[in-house]
Amino acid sequence: MSKTEEYLIEAADQCVAMARAGRAMAEKLEAMSNNLMAKAVELDTLRQRDDERPAKIRKAARK
Repeated sequence: MSKTEEYLIEAADQCVAMARAGRAMAEKLEAMSNNLMAKAVELDTLRQRDDERPAKIRKAARK
């Protein structure tokens, strides 16, 4: 096998490895995004509940 053929095979293998790593990274990023969005919704819900309570109750709850 010539050096050119060996190089091409090695390069192809590297491309496959990088594509797989990219898919794994994309899945991890999507999971992180979902977790961040869930936390944002949770905090927004808590803030809305706090805003709906009368001022006296809010001040007492913060102490």
